[in-house]
Amino acid sequence: MAAKSLSVEQLEQMLDTLHGKPDAKVAQQLSEVELEERVSPARLARWEANSPGSRTREELTRLADATAFQNPPAADVLRIAPPDQDTQEKMMSVAADYVKTTITRLPNFYAKRETIHFEDEPSRQEVVGNSAGSSGWRNRPMGMSISKSDAKPLHVKGTYSAIVTYRDGNEVHDTDKGKEPKVGEVAAGLTTSGEFGPILSVAIGDVLRGQVTWLRWEQGAVDPVAVFRYVVPADQSNYGVGIPNAAKIDHVYPGYHGEIAIDPESGAILRLSIVAELDPPYQAMQTATMVEYATVEIGDRSYICPVHGVAFSKVPLAGATQDAGGSTVTVQTQLNDVTFTEYHLFASESHIVANESGKKDAAPPAESATPAADPVDHGK
Repeated sequence: MAAKSLSVEQLEQMLDTLHGKPDAKVAQQLSEVELEERVSPARLARWEANSPGSRTREELTRLADATAFQNPPAADVLRIAPPDQDTQEKMMSVAADYVKTTITRLPNFYAKRETIHFEDEPSRQEVVGNSAGSSGWRNRPMGMSISKSDAKPLHVKGTYSAIVTYRDGNEVHDTDKGKEPKVGEVAAGLTTSGEFGPILSVAIGDVLRGQVTWLRWEQGAVDPVAVFRYVVPADQSNYGVGIPNAAKIDHVYPGYHGEIAIDPESGAILRLSIVAELDPPYQAMQTATMVEYATVEIGDRSYICPVHGVAFSKVPLAGATQDAGGSTVTVQTQLNDVTFTEYHLFASESHIVANESGKKDAAPPAESATPAADPVDHGK
């Protein structure tokens, strides 16, 4: 059944009518809905605060994430005159300077990365062999049957948690330190990386060589935010996409487009979306990423860091084949909702070891300072 397509305002009216209903009933109603407009973080937080339970919150998350690459409602667009061309160019220049310095300003830290993985299940129809014997019916292939499976819409397939360490300007993974990798965030699905700086450096570097146009003013957490649209052609792209191909990964650098939301005063990037434009033979695939940044406390200082991300893809279903004309192929939609929380400073701790013997000539301790435990252990 086709989902009902609603505006943000219509969904809010629907939520009002469902107020006080059981969690399962509200979640079921929401599972039959798709949104036409992007949902702001503030609006989603309000919906979740009034939700009756976890299943409803999962459906609200799915709805909001699926709109991450759409336009916001007209009510969320501020009616402020666009800046002139010189001011626009200055904003982009300040944003480029911000990206150049933001990575060097970040301390060594670790944070908790939590992922909710959604995926759909396309319908299938397969001819299945049966060696048990003949069916006995005339004109029916002997030993053969038709296996069908119904389609299922996007639904939660798993939740995953991991510790991300940022040290000396780079994201550090357990495998970098010779340890066995943890259970994958998404063992056989969608993954992203680089939210703590590399993705900004790559995108801004490409954007400055591409095409940038003014879009709109949006209301930020406090002040208005400047939003630009950009287009990067394939011959200028440094954005990498890994595409599964049998037992290996094909790495391509497609053209892409998206939006950049900028604090007009500081140049801080507050939202970045990237939508890849894949060429043949990968035209049946889609991949897109969005990251939202906000102020977080690390130690005794404030920094702009990622707080939420969305990763979306449509990839050929495992074992699926193209139709006779080679024009279509069964694809599966996958969606990741990623949140970054529990930021902690990654630093050493000093320990003074007392000389219990009281003798002046006692041998000094082997080490007078013990480095902090592994960040993964700290997070436990």
